[in-house]
Amino acid sequence: MISNNKKSKILLKKKTTKLTCIVSMLIFCKSDLVSAQTTTSGTFLVSFSVAASCSLSADTMAFAPYTGSQITATSVVNVDCTSGTPYTVSLNDSPDSGSVYYLVKTGGSPAVDTNRLEASFTNGSSTLTPGIAAFRGTGIGTRAVAGTLTGTIAALQTGKLAGSYTKIMTLNVVY
Repeated sequence: MISNNKKSKILLKKKTTKLTCIVSMLIFCKSDLVSAQTTTSGTFLVSFSVAASCSLSADTMAFAPYTGSQITATSVVNVDCTSGTPYTVSLNDSPDSGSVYYLVKTGGSPAVDTNRLEASFTNGSSTLTPGIAAFRGTGIGTRAVAGTLTGTIAALQTGKLAGSYTKIMTLNVVY
């Protein structure tokens, strides 16, 4: 017959063995669960846009000194538009008289004939008027020549006062 003390030890060994088996199963089961994971994929959209933009610049149109003969000068017009952006460049200013613009003597008045020189502007083929396209093109993503403006001061404008004559002209780029 087995004593109570021995029975307790045998039961304890059985319980310890069972506990060890349970812990071992959990460890193995857990590693089985990790390796049995499934991956599911999904997608998402990435988007952006490039806004159309343009900037405009023009060289100074510097005439030679006026001596009573017709003189011309030019100004290169540059645009910088995003690639593929169509643009139109035109004059913004209204002529002072007909298709003529007044270059006014520094400190003078355009109302006084002796304080102004009359000039007209072309794009090489036609006289420019406000809002009418001087140049058309499509942007290339970097600065590019849109065209050349030509200014002409007519001959035989007599009685003009000595000094500097200027006019600030405004160009528009529509895109």
